[in-house]
Amino acid sequence: MPRPKLEDARDRLLAAGLSLFAQRGMERVNSNTIAKRAKVGIGTFYNHFPDKYALLRELELRTLAGVRAARVAALEGAGPDPAAQVRGSIEAAVGFAAAHPEAYRVTFGRERAGAGHHGPVVTESARPLANALRRLQSRGRVDPRLDPELGARAYLAMEVGMLLWWLEDRKRAEPGQLVETLVRLHPAGRAAA
Repeated sequence: MPRPKLEDARDRLLAAGLSLFAQRGMERVNSNTIAKRAKVGIGTFYNHFPDKYALLRELELRTLAGVRAARVAALEGAGPDPAAQVRGSIEAAVGFAAAHPEAYRVTFGRERAGAGHHGPVVTESARPLANALRRLQSRGRVDPRLDPELGARAYLAMEVGMLLWWLEDRKRAEPGQLVETLVRLHPAGRAAA
């Protein structure tokens, strides 16, 4: 059996960490377990990551970048219509979660107890949505009483919660039903209607 190449050790460690975190949770996984699953020595693990929290942080940042890239591509393809932008952004988020369920669950649904050890719990930035809501408010297309920052944060928290709930058992709803519900609950709903 050929030995694994050292240059792909980092990717193997990330894949092993993701799989283990998704199966067992953050606190029930250690660096040795990750190294063993990746078929590398513990020294190789520490050549790439100082600890399991750093590995988790890289997984989180890659997942956030993937969600953002999917949303940006959807927004670029949607054109200037707010309804198409809302639907495209939501379809992108649902599609990303469906294609990468372990990464989505580990990034957004992990236990919060260990957050002090490995930095703040990551979330998508609410800033782009808040800015979009402000623009729509200035055009009279979103309720002027809505605080854009609070509306954006509330919506993203709800969207993440819905996607995590759905990923637990995809028989709960068809992707199209999920998208339609999220579109109707979006704070730009009036603009999108």
